[in-house]
Amino acid sequence: MKHSSKKANHSRTYGIIAGVIVLLVAFGGWHVSHYRTHFLPGTKIAGVALGGQTVAAADKTLTQHFKTKTYSLVENKKTLAQFSGQKIGVEHHFTAELKQQMKQQKAWQLTGHVQAATTKDAVQFNQAALKQYCANLAAKLNVNRTKPRNATLVKKNNSYVTVKGQKGNTISPATLKTLIVAAVSQDKGKIAAKQAYAEPSVTTSSKSLTDAKQLLKDIQNEDAKYSIAGSTVTIPKADLYDWTTYTNDQVQLDQSKVKAYVAALGAKYSTYKRKMSFNSTKQGTVSVKAKTYGWSIKEGAETKGLTAEILKGKSFTRTPITEGVGYNNGEGIGNTYVEVDKKNQHEWYYKDGKLVMDSDVVTGKPGEDTPSGVFFIWNKQRNATLTGKNDDGSDYSSAVSYWMPIDYTGVGLHDSPWQPEYGGTWYKEHGSHGCVNNPPSFIAKLYPAVALDTPVVII
Repeated sequence: MKHSSKKANHSRTYGIIAGVIVLLVAFGGWHVSHYRTHFLPGTKIAGVALGGQTVAAADKTLTQHFKTKTYSLVENKKTLAQFSGQKIGVEHHFTAELKQQMKQQKAWQLTGHVQAATTKDAVQFNQAALKQYCANLAAKLNVNRTKPRNATLVKKNNSYVTVKGQKGNTISPATLKTLIVAAVSQDKGKIAAKQAYAEPSVTTSSKSLTDAKQLLKDIQNEDAKYSIAGSTVTIPKADLYDWTTYTNDQVQLDQSKVKAYVAALGAKYSTYKRKMSFNSTKQGTVSVKAKTYGWSIKEGAETKGLTAEILKGKSFTRTPITEGVGYNNGEGIGNTYVEVDKKNQHEWYYKDGKLVMDSDVVTGKPGEDTPSGVFFIWNKQRNATLTGKNDDGSDYSSAVSYWMPIDYTGVGLHDSPWQPEYGGTWYKEHGSHGCVNNPPSFIAKLYPAVALDTPVVII
C-alpha cells in the first residue's frame, strides 16, 4: 500500500509541473505576441512611461504630456519664467520615433528599458519658434543684468598686460535653448538659470588675445621710417606705443594722434603755399611764396595709409601720399625753372642750373599786375583764344599761337604779336591783363623746350 501511495504522489507532481510548463509556454506565447504591438513594462521615452501602450496610444500620451507639461527657469529659488512644451515649440509628431523604438524592443523580455533616445529623435522642436522664444526671454531677463566682460589687454609699464574676464549674469539665448532641449528630452521640470549665464567670448588663453598681445609688442618694436623731401624720418618707438589701443577686442591706433603726427610732417616738409628762398638773376636772393606750385601731404589718406602700415607689425620705410606739383627732395624750387622779373621786365629759362634762353617781356600794367609767387606750367596749348574784360568793361578776345597757363584764374605765358616792343617801362601804359606777354619768336622756341610742371617764379 505504501508503495502505491508514492507512485500516486509522483504522478500528481509531474502533472502539476506539466501544467505549469503549459501555462508558462502559453504565457510566453501571449507575452511575445502582445509585446510585438505594445511597449514592454518600464519603457520610457523622454522620461514618459509608455509601458503596455501601442504606438498610437503612446503617441497620444506623449502629445498630451508635452502639451501640458510646465517647465520653470529658476534662479536662487526664484522662478524667473514658466512655459509649456507647446509654447517652446515642441512638435507633436512622435509616431516615427515610437515605431522605431517598438521595432528595436525585444518582445520576449519581461520589462523594457528606458531608451537612451537622442533629443533629435525622441522629442522634436520647431527650431525657429524655440530660438525666438529663447531670444525674447533672454532679452526680457537681461535688462539691468551684468554682461560678461572679456579678457583684455591694458597698458602698464611701457607694455601690455592681460586682465582676466568676468562671467556676469546675463542669459545666453543659445545656452538657454540647449538647456531647454535637454530638460524636455529628460522630462526635467526645472532649469537652472545660472547654467545659462553668458560666458566671456575672449579668455586669457584665447588665440585672438594672445595674437593681439604679440602684435602690440611687434608694433612697439617696429623700425618705422619715412622717406620725405630728401630726408629720412624715424617715428619714435614711444610714439608707436602711445598710439596703440586695444578696444573692442581689436588692436587699433588712436587716429587723432596719428593724424597729428602726419600734420606735423606736412607742416615741416611740404612746400605748398610756403615761402621759399630764391636766388634771382638780377635781384639776388629773394623770398617768394608758393602759389599753385608746391606739394602737401594728403592728411586723411596718409593717416589711413600709415595706420594700415603700422598695424602690419613689421618694419617699413614709407613715402607719404601727397598732392600738388613741386620738388619732393627738399630743394624747394629746384634748378629747372622759368623766372619772370617784373621789375626788370625780363624772362629767363634755366634747365639743370644752366641758362637756356631769355628775353624781354611785358607783364600786367599797374592795377592788373601779374601776380608774384611760384607757379607751374600745368597745361600747354597751341592756337588758343584768350578772352576777358577790358578796363572799360568791354570784352576782349585774343588769338595766340602758344598758351601755357600757370594759375587757375587765367594767368599764363603766351605770345603777343600785337605788342610792338618789350621790356623797359612799356608795360606801364601797354601792359597785359595779368599774363606774361612773350615775343612770338622767343616763345616759339620756349614752348617746346619747357616741360609740363616746370616751376615759374615771378618776382
